[in-house]
Amino acid sequence: MRKPLTVGSLIAGRTVPSAPTPQLVHTPPPARPRQEARRSAAPSSSTNPFVHVTQRGQRFSVRMAPGQSLLSAALSQGQALSYKCLQGHCGKCCVQVTTGSTSLTKPNAREQEKLGTKLAQGYRLACQSSFSSTLQRQ
Repeated sequence: MRKPLTVGSLIAGRTVPSAPTPQLVHTPPPARPRQEARRSAAPSSSTNPFVHVTQRGQRFSVRMAPGQSLLSAALSQGQALSYKCLQGHCGKCCVQVTTGSTSLTKPNAREQEKLGTKLAQGYRLACQSSFSSTLQRQ
């Protein structure tokens, strides 16, 4: 391949710039046709891998982590949930679960004793509530 001569290429000590190297451009695969989504009252754990909670007016999204407590999963994911004793005595880690409560185990005796009727309103102790050991897939 011959390099083209330009006015600048005739100056002594100057090199001719080579042709630019073609850049590969990533083109995404063609979009698949949308399938009609199933509509349900609450998202299942297979479609929404998060549990959404509120604590003292702040909202948090915690990715499901089977076998871990809600608090330990939130802290490992960088969520700033408030807590103190880690044993369910103080109640500082109390959260209200807004979505994803079906992926958590049933309230234990400590939660039932500490929260009482608030359990029916979706309140849980983050240090005592755990994710189910297996996630259900449809």
